[in-house]
Amino acid sequence: MRNNTSRDNAGRTRAARRGLRTAALTVAAVTLGMTVSACTASADDETPAPSGDKPAVLLVHGAFADGSSWSKVAAQLQRDGYQVTTAAVPLRGLTYDAAYIRSVLDGLPGKTILVGHSYGGAVITNAATGSPKAAGLVYVAAFSPDEGEPVGALDAKFGGPATKIGVPHEFPLPGGGSGQELTIAPDKFHDNFAQDLPESETTVLAAAQRPIAVASFTEPSGAPAWKSLPSWALVAKDDHMIPADGQREMAKRMNATTVEEAGSHAVALSQPKAVTALIEKAAVSVQG
Repeated sequence: MRNNTSRDNAGRTRAARRGLRTAALTVAAVTLGMTVSACTASADDETPAPSGDKPAVLLVHGAFADGSSWSKVAAQLQRDGYQVTTAAVPLRGLTYDAAYIRSVLDGLPGKTILVGHSYGGAVITNAATGSPKAAGLVYVAAFSPDEGEPVGALDAKFGGPATKIGVPHEFPLPGGGSGQELTIAPDKFHDNFAQDLPESETTVLAAAQRPIAVASFTEPSGAPAWKSLPSWALVAKDDHMIPADGQREMAKRMNATTVEEAGSHAVALSQPKAVTALIEKAAVSVQG
């Protein structure tokens, strides 16, 4: 019986050793496979990790729009290695909106390029003032008011239709009472805001537009950040909301590095490569 027991024990020992060798080979194979897969995923990934040397980019939308208006630009910037934040502007008034965007800017890790479209240009003009993180300003078919100028005064000066094609709505104020906000009438959105995009796209944009409080047009702007920061401007030559001559006048006043592009007010959607190129030019300029 002792011999039989010894043989049984020896057999179990050999089986256990074979099992351990098999398990070890399996673990090695799985580990090798995971390593190969990780290398393959890294090689195929078209989105590089953001570089610590590059400034962050904060994209600020304007009236009658939302963050999706930056979708094509944001995607390209991310592919090129930039950390991108697309802010949701409250559109409740210039002072409030600028304070909100300043809080977003304060939460970013370091040097940042602020990019404003349309009314968003007025927002970054105020939000970046005195910020140690603001490295430069890019205006894309945007307002860039001087101190004391309301956006509505610039809209009227340059012959923009914002307050003429807006449909008024009442909304409740936090402390009681009501305020007034505007949206663009859906049947006027394509021809005024984005005539170089297909109507199938502008119909969706019109449905998704964010209303803007009338107070955003009437509040005077504060001390402008463009007096102390380098600025760039993209003039949309076919803009029906902020006519090109008005954009040129504001860009000249800022002494901004200016480019012109054939495009509607929605130039970030119709000409995203040109918009991205200007943002990256600004980023490279402040990087050193």
